[in-house]
Amino acid sequence: MSETIDKITKLANEAKKEVERLEDRRQEQLGNSINYIENEIQIQRLYAKVEALEEALDTIRQ
Repeated sequence: MSETIDKITKLANEAKKEVERLEDRRQEQLGNSINYIENEIQIQRLYAKVEALEEALDTIRQ
């Protein structure tokens, strides 16, 4: 069980780091609106992934 928790925690942390990287890209010139929209979609997808992983952790720990 501990190994599963560690794996899920690692995945959540990696997703959070990717969100930070993509949020930093907001400060850059993304070239056009399509790149900006794609960046925002990726951020939202990762937020959802982090939330799902955290809920899975909560369920496992109960």
